[in-house]
Amino acid sequence: MILLIQNIVILTIWCLGITIVTQPGMLLYFVREWAEQKKSIWYEPLVLCHWCLPSIHSVVSYGFAIGIGIIEHFSWSLIFMWPLVIMGSSILTGIIWSAYLLIDIKSRHFSNIEQLSFFDLKERKSNFRKNNIHQSSN
Repeated sequence: MILLIQNIVILTIWCLGITIVTQPGMLLYFVREWAEQKKSIWYEPLVLCHWCLPSIHSVVSYGFAIGIGIIEHFSWSLIFMWPLVIMGSSILTGIIWSAYLLIDIKSRHFSNIEQLSFFDLKERKSNFRKNNIHQSSN
C-alpha cells in the first residue's frame, strides 16, 4: 500500500512538472507549441493533456522509484499495481492542476475588480467635487 502511494506521488510530481515546464513563458514551451501544431492523438498524452500524462510517463515513476531505492527488487505486484498508479496519479494530477487554474483565474478576476473599483471611485470622487463646486457657486 505504501509503495502504491509513493509511486502515485512520484508520478504526480513528475506530471505536474512536465505540465508546468511546458506552459507559456517556460523553458519547454516550444515543445508544447510543436505538439499543438502536429494535432496528433499521440502527442496529447505525451505533452498536452495533464489528465493523460500519467499513462505514458508512468514508466518514469517506476524508474525513479528504482533509482531512489523505493523499489528494491522486482515483483509481480509491481505489474498489477501499474494501472492503479496510473489512475491514482491521473486523478491527483488533474485535480491539483484544475484547482491551480481555478485559483489563478479567480485571483486575476478579483485583482481586475479591485482595479476597476479603484478607478471607478476616483472618477466618482472627481465628479462629486465638480458637482459640489458647481452647486456652491450657484
